[in-house]
Amino acid sequence: MFDILWVLVCAGLVFLMQPGFMCLESGLTRSKNSINVAVKNFADFGISVCLFWAFGYAFMFGSSIVGWLGQNSFFLAVDDDPKLAAFFLFQAMFCGTATTIVSGAVAERIKFGTYLAVACLTSGVIYPIFGHWAWNLKVSGLAGGWLGQLGFVDLAGSTVVHSIGGWISLAVLLVIGPRVGRFLPDGTPQKIQGSNLPLSVLGTMLLWLGWLGFNGGSTLAFNDRVAAIMVHTVLAGVAGMMTATLYSWSRHRVPEVELLLNGSLGGLVSITASCDVVTTSGAVLIGIGGGLVTLLASSLLKRFRIDDAVDAVPVHLGGGIWGTLAVAIFGDLELLGTGLSHGEQFLVQLLAVLVAGLWAFGITYPLLRFCHSRVPLRVSPEDEEMGLNVSEHRAKTEIYDLFQVMESQAQNQDLSLRVPVEPFTEVGQIAKRYNQVMDALEDAVNRTNAIVNTASDAILTFTPDGLKITNANPSTETIFGYPRQTILGKSLMSLIDWDASSEKADPLPRLLLEGRAELVGQRAGGIGIPLEGTATKVCVGDHSFYTAIFRDISERKQAETALAEANREITLLNDRLQAENLRLGAELDITRRLQKMLLPKNRELKAVMGLEISGYMEPATEVGGDYYDVLCHDGGVKIGIGDVTGHGLESGMLMLMVQTAVRTLLENDEINPKHFLNTLNRTIYGNVQRMDSDRHLTLALLDYRDGEIRLSGQHEETIVVRATGEIERIDTIDLGFPIGLEANISEFIDEKILKLSTGDVVVLYTDGITEAEDEQGCFYGIERLCDVVRHYLREPADIIRRAAIEDLRRHIGRQRVYDDITLLVMKQK
Repeated sequence: MFDILWVLVCAGLVFLMQPGFMCLESGLTRSKNSINVAVKNFADFGISVCLFWAFGYAFMFGSSIVGWLGQNSFFLAVDDDPKLAAFFLFQAMFCGTATTIVSGAVAERIKFGTYLAVACLTSGVIYPIFGHWAWNLKVSGLAGGWLGQLGFVDLAGSTVVHSIGGWISLAVLLVIGPRVGRFLPDGTPQKIQGSNLPLSVLGTMLLWLGWLGFNGGSTLAFNDRVAAIMVHTVLAGVAGMMTATLYSWSRHRVPEVELLLNGSLGGLVSITASCDVVTTSGAVLIGIGGGLVTLLASSLLKRFRIDDAVDAVPVHLGGGIWGTLAVAIFGDLELLGTGLSHGEQFLVQLLAVLVAGLWAFGITYPLLRFCHSRVPLRVSPEDEEMGLNVSEHRAKTEIYDLFQVMESQAQNQDLSLRVPVEPFTEVGQIAKRYNQVMDALEDAVNRTNAIVNTASDAILTFTPDGLKITNANPSTETIFGYPRQTILGKSLMSLIDWDASSEKADPLPRLLLEGRAELVGQRAGGIGIPLEGTATKVCVGDHSFYTAIFRDISERKQAETALAEANREITLLNDRLQAENLRLGAELDITRRLQKMLLPKNRELKAVMGLEISGYMEPATEVGGDYYDVLCHDGGVKIGIGDVTGHGLESGMLMLMVQTAVRTLLENDEINPKHFLNTLNRTIYGNVQRMDSDRHLTLALLDYRDGEIRLSGQHEETIVVRATGEIERIDTIDLGFPIGLEANISEFIDEKILKLSTGDVVVLYTDGITEAEDEQGCFYGIERLCDVVRHYLREPADIIRRAAIEDLRRHIGRQRVYDDITLLVMKQK
């Protein structure tokens, strides 16, 4: 009797899965269909139990006809057999579970009568016959069904219950199609948010509770395996939930409620077949697999535009298939007791999966496809939009009554009407907010009317057919000279002189299609008036009309005439300016060419003893302000680099002055750095003062002889990269003063001596390199320049120079260059 008590308790727990499914599906669907979803779950339970008692139990557990169908126990009587009564009740709950799986998948579109027919087909034919193949027991306790005889194992119905329900759901979905609005024309899925996710969470928790009886009661006895079965059930559900949580967080950045619920259910479905023959760790792995399979199957359904409202197919079919195959992968052969190896067991399990699909899908799909071609199995689009609560059951709600009032108000077009407010209810709060919106709308319409009535432009509305004027503002009388009541009902054609229009083409199509045209209005008395017209087509549902605004542009036309005369004068001045620009451009071109002519030639650089030298200069404008020179004199080399403030002709001329002064001083054997720079500064300072200019420049001079450099003058840091890769950055701030800024700079001038070894590289540059910006405004920087030089340290000076310029170009990209770019690379031979 204790075993009987255990089976009855578990039957009660399995019954809790019915309200669990109801809560889950009602919460995941829209409120306008919630009553329909709930009553389907209630009705299919009654149908399934009734049919299972009448002949389903006989088909499933009656004496087997060669392993295919039961032949007795119709209209089962259990009066004198409490064990049979407990067993029947437990199995009837299983039948109800398999049947109700379809409810959620096809929610929100299937006719109630169609669903009841599917429920009858499921519980009366498909489920019990397949159940016979897998679970029928002979009196001796051996498997009577042909799948059971082969060694098929499915303790609590991963395939027998869940996959059967899933296959039937898939067949029905393919026949009735997706809900309206679920997929865009290009196939992109649109999420339809459930109405009550907390209710769905409650439903899922009830299902968990029912699953303990579902799996624990399948032993049909309170034995030593029951505790482990319940633990495995819970752990598999948890593993599926955690898997779905991690997936949702990684892909969507949020833990989506629906994924968590279905992931946990996928784990529970997967463990249902093997919870009594696997280890605890195996149960966790099966649960993880169940969660993953559910997520993958859900994505596949969306890809093929199959609309499963609650993801019943991914959970029950996907999880059921995985759980059935997992029996052979993780099951203990001794506990299985089939006498098969893992490989043989896998083939048997796979065969059962295929047979379940062929049987359930193969019957349901063609049958429903045939019926659907004769009588539609889903509700009309209008009923679907209204909601199945009303269309299928006439179950009105406060929301529906509210919508009815709103629809009446929309038809009357009376903005002063208000929706009745039912206090202390959610709908009442909605009605209150709606009335507030109507207050704001009425206020906005009144403001718009005030603007229209006080506008100085003529504002008309007219019909697309015949251009019949239906409304006009007061300014229409002023512009066209007709009384307002006379204008109403007239055609727009009578107010416009179409032949006198200034448009080259017919202005009417331009006004209506392009929305703008210049026209000539026809005032009362036949007087023409230039107008600018704009028109907009307004569509409100199936109704459409045009709104046009006509503005008197007489004054603007007069201004355009005056403007045309002014344009002629401007054209003459522009011609003169172009001639002046050509002359100035020629002068700039000459200066630019002169600059290039005075730069050191390659043959001069190659003639330098002891150094490899490679130089590069590119002005940001036609004439640059950067300077560099290499001059051989008396067995040594003087190298100069400078940067004149500003750009253009004035800066270029100052650069030429510096080049000339340096060469002159060198020819006069001036070698003392302090005297050299001070004399050069006085010369440039005098010229700058005479030019009444604010230009000046930074200038560094290097005297090279026999591996030694004497550095003087203030400029950017001098970079020295030793042959060992060590980098030295020489700050020149204390070696001089800007040239041309003060008359006497001798007290600021100093020099620094550098010794060079073979392979050492010296780099001179202007700030056009280090301050060059990329598209994000980041500087190129001296560190990056040092890295490039060090990377190509073993290469000749010319390759080092080219590598640096190419790296600079990559940094700049499409960004505009604002400063001159000058680079001088010297390498000790």
